[in-house]
Amino acid sequence: MSQTATRPITLLIALLFSGLLLALTQTVQAANSHDSASANTPEAISDDGVFISPEKANLDRENTLFIDLSDQSSYRKFHIPDALWMNYDWLIKPQNGLALSGGVDYMSHVLAQVGINPDTHLVIYDDLGNLNASRLYWELKKLKHNDVRILDGGTIAWILKGYKVTQTLPKRPDKAHYPTPKSHLTDALTADKADIKAALKDGRTLLIDTRSEAEYIGSAKVKRSGHIPGAQHFEWSLSVDSRNGYQQQAKPRLLAHLKTLGITDKTQPIIAYCNSAHRASRVVSMLDSLGFTNVKLYDGSMQEYGIDSSLPLTLGAKP
Repeated sequence: MSQTATRPITLLIALLFSGLLLALTQTVQAANSHDSASANTPEAISDDGVFISPEKANLDRENTLFIDLSDQSSYRKFHIPDALWMNYDWLIKPQNGLALSGGVDYMSHVLAQVGINPDTHLVIYDDLGNLNASRLYWELKKLKHNDVRILDGGTIAWILKGYKVTQTLPKRPDKAHYPTPKSHLTDALTADKADIKAALKDGRTLLIDTRSEAEYIGSAKVKRSGHIPGAQHFEWSLSVDSRNGYQQQAKPRLLAHLKTLGITDKTQPIIAYCNSAHRASRVVSMLDSLGFTNVKLYDGSMQEYGIDSSLPLTLGAKP
């Protein structure tokens, strides 16, 4: 992730860790308890099938297992009560020097170790604009675990809405049973290098580069600079609203921005990439919530594509 993209979040997280935040949390909670009915308006209580509002998630807490994918030090300072911590690194299985998905068998094992079974109602979140949570969301969708939502805005929005956080560590549940499903959606949701090569030829598949502008145009100092030819640039941070608790940007605004890039057909094949499929997963979850139905995440991303000198790269701001 680029320094430019993370600086606002880093500064806000630093604030969250300070005593000022604890005072702010208490103030907001007091205000909300005084007028909680007005906070839970129909507009605020939302669930689009991908992102769930803090208001809606709070109402459904008794039947929900919250999974926090923030850094462990952040989790220990405060988290949603009873939320279990999950290490983002558990989603990755290094292969041939690349940080890739471990696949459905590996992921089923990880989920079982955490205490999750196929019927668990999950709300997942982090304090990084839901970058980590979006990667887990993608892994769960491959397993056809449909009873999962991303907490819109994550920890930051939850606190700014005045909901309770704690330092108390929950009791770890017993290991669960999560059998690998007989059918899964790996091929439907995952792109590999062969898919990228095919996309360069077919003229129909749309590539989206979710990295920073410097990385896209090729000014970043890396061994091979630039972007995949034809890829449109949509930096992942455009998907979140820093003025609204890092919740997702309003759908009309996102659709309007995508339209300027020529992205309007919700059935068109789309492949999103970054350096390691981390930032791109956030754009994949955004597109899913907007109703795009044919979106894949390039798991290898530039960590794989960029080291293959036989594959073309383009410099500059044009696709």
